[in-house]
Amino acid sequence: MKTFLTLSKISAAVLLLLLGACDSDESKDTGSLIFEFTAKAEDKLLVFGSKKYTTPLQQSITIERLDFYLSNIQVKDAKSDAYYSEPDSYRLLSFDQDQATVTFMVENIPADFEISEIKMAIGVDSEANTSIDHVGDLDPTNGMAWDWNTGYKFLSLEGRYFDGINELGQEIKMHIGTDKNYAPVSLTFDEPFKIVGVFTLVYAVDALAPFGTVDLEEGTVFMNDERGDQVAQDYRNHLLLIEETFGFVK
Repeated sequence: MKTFLTLSKISAAVLLLLLGACDSDESKDTGSLIFEFTAKAEDKLLVFGSKKYTTPLQQSITIERLDFYLSNIQVKDAKSDAYYSEPDSYRLLSFDQDQATVTFMVENIPADFEISEIKMAIGVDSEANTSIDHVGDLDPTNGMAWDWNTGYKFLSLEGRYFDGINELGQEIKMHIGTDKNYAPVSLTFDEPFKIVGVFTLVYAVDALAPFGTVDLEEGTVFMNDERGDQVAQDYRNHLLLIEETFGFVK
C-alpha cells in the first residue's frame, strides 16, 4: 500500500516546464499552494452510504461520512532550511454523499522559496487541543469537539458493518483523538521547485485506511481506548496518498 510519503516521480522535463512558466512572472513576491483531497476506496471515488466495501480483514462495510483535521501546514525552503507556516493552520476536511472533494489554498508563500518539503499533521496539536481560542476551523459547533471533554476529535468516521446476520448492519462509529494520536506527516520532493502564482497538490483520501487491522467482530465503536489507538495507527501513514502535482501562473 502506498503511503503519504510516496510521491509519484516528477521528471526533470516536467519540472523545467513548470519552473519555466513561473519565470515569466518574477515580479510576484508570493505564491500559493492549492491542496485538493478526494475521498476514495479501492482506488475509485468513494460511494457513500449505498456501496459495500471490503476491509483488509475481509469484512463488509459501508461508509456514510468521514471528517478529519489537518493542521500545522509548513513549507520548507531548500536553500535556507527555513519554513513558511500557515497562520491559524487548522483545516477540517468533511466528506459525505454531497461532497467527495475538499479544496483549500495556502497563500503568501515566499516566491523565492525552493520548496523541498511540505509538513502537516492529522489531528490537532496539544496546545490548540486544550485551548478555548477557536482559530482556523476549530469551531466547537462543527461536530468535532468532544461533548464530555476539552479538545477535538482528530478523525470521525461513520458507517455500517454487515456481518451476514443483521440485514441493516451495525453502526460503525470511529471518534479518534488525544495527543498520542496526533500524527505528523511530510511530503518531500527530489527536485525543489519555486512557485509564482499557484501550485496544486492532489491527494486521495483512502477511506478504508482506518480499517487496516481492526476486527469489527470485536465491536464497531472506537473511541479513546486501545482500539481507537489501533485505528489511529492504521490510518496515520495511509490515509493520505499523493496522486498528482501541477503548477500554473495566475
